[in-house]
Amino acid sequence: MHRQQEVLSVFEIAGITCRVECREEAFWDLLTPRYGEFASDAVPELSLRVEVTDQPPEEVVAHWSGPFARVSADEGTLSIEGAGFRGIFDERTGEGWLRQPRDRSPFETFLTAIYAGRLLRGGGFFLHAAGIMAGNGAHVFFGPSESGKTTVADLVGEGIISDEIVAIRGDGERFRVSGVPWRGQRLSAPPAGLFRLRRARETSFARLSSVDAVRQLLPSVLFSRADSVEVGRFLDVAGPLLKMVPCYEMRFTPDLGFWTSILGRPQGE
Repeated sequence: MHRQQEVLSVFEIAGITCRVECREEAFWDLLTPRYGEFASDAVPELSLRVEVTDQPPEEVVAHWSGPFARVSADEGTLSIEGAGFRGIFDERTGEGWLRQPRDRSPFETFLTAIYAGRLLRGGGFFLHAAGIMAGNGAHVFFGPSESGKTTVADLVGEGIISDEIVAIRGDGERFRVSGVPWRGQRLSAPPAGLFRLRRARETSFARLSSVDAVRQLLPSVLFSRADSVEVGRFLDVAGPLLKMVPCYEMRFTPDLGFWTSILGRPQGE
């Protein structure tokens, strides 16, 4: 992606290519460390034009209330707004724009929402999860904040797709787990197992039924809208996924015992 002198670059994230346009060299300096390995020569499906503006006055930041960014959705359109930044993305044309200060956070928040919707329409979804590659594929550990996603990634320490967010998407008749540049590496592998994390005094595994697995997964899925249409799209993906990939409730202590147990288990058990 070493193209700071140009006005655009193309990235491939979870099988979806996006062209980012920006004339500000310093913005590319911010992106290069994370996005360089995701550069692609493929024809882009999405396009986002970024205009870098000055930092907002202190009084604007002081008077902003609510979350860092408000992402909202109308018919076919996503929008983002925060203290000193604003953007709109047309999901029908795959094109959008963002005006923001020289900062990765607004860009990455908006890109997450854009990709979340795109993945759901294309047979995939984003999951708040740690993904770790080993042996027969990617082991995906999910759950709410503080459930242990970063802990399991730090304990294993290698083959880390992400310690916070992964994309799970259709790949022909099967699925793949992929990382994202804002919280991971350009690694990809078929899913070998899904694990709902719970901290405990000892490590144990309980296989979940498909219905229970969906109930556990749903709160960790990232939606751009979280309406009935997007939830329905997730359910359409989750059914085939859970027929192929086992899902467990994993109670664990913060040591490598859980990983030894997983690697020692026959695939599918």
